[in-house]
Amino acid sequence: MKFSKKFISLFYISLASSCTYKYDGDNAIINDILESQNYQGEISDLIGYAVLTIFLFFIIGYLGNKKKK
Repeated sequence: MKFSKKFISLFYISLASSCTYKYDGDNAIINDILESQNYQGEISDLIGYAVLTIFLFFIIGYLGNKKKK
């Protein structure tokens, strides 16, 4: 019982400290990777793709249901 309480407390302490970690290094490769992952309009593009995908699934479902009747 004592071991599990210590383990759980150690787990939560390490999790809390890892969530507050901030990278302050000046590595050119890592900075290039981070910049390449974020571009202007990324969120609006993702929302557009999601709406298009949902719309296409509705069309395919409608056509498939219409053929069954």
